[in-house]
Amino acid sequence: MKRLRLLSILLVLLVSSCNWNTGKQKADTIDMTMRKNFESFINNAWNKKDMDSLRSISITNYNRELNGINVAENLNELEANMNIYFQGFPDLKVSILDTTIKNNQLFAQWTFEGTNTGVFGETAATGKHVVVSGFSELTFDNQGKISEEKIYYNELQLLQQLGYTLNEPIVE
Repeated sequence: MKRLRLLSILLVLLVSSCNWNTGKQKADTIDMTMRKNFESFINNAWNKKDMDSLRSISITNYNRELNGINVAENLNELEANMNIYFQGFPDLKVSILDTTIKNNQLFAQWTFEGTNTGVFGETAATGKHVVVSGFSELTFDNQGKISEEKIYYNELQLLQQLGYTLNEPIVE
């Protein structure tokens, strides 16, 4: 009887262990997919300007915030937003400094580097070289596709490197 009880306990432990490993393997697979899709986002979409690569790594109603302002609510708007940077900085390069994954989110510290030789938004080219650091928080769906991106960077630092200055406020 004791042997049967011991065998039952061992069987339960073995089954529990297998289920835990299966769950862990599934989480590891999603994490790998998230990392792969993020790397494709940076290397292909940003650094190679391959907009077609976005379709396979992102959901259609992709949402993008830039310093708390919503700038894109779908892939077409995302592409238009990215093209502003491509036009203003034809040689732009995004480099990833560090990434962390927690649940379905990836957190990345990065640098953006390029020379402003084209129209950037509505401003003429300055010919100035910029290096700006920032932080992104990306959210992924259950298949590991990017669904949301929140970007934070020092916009004043970018504008100052382009040659813009602040004026003192007018006090009445």
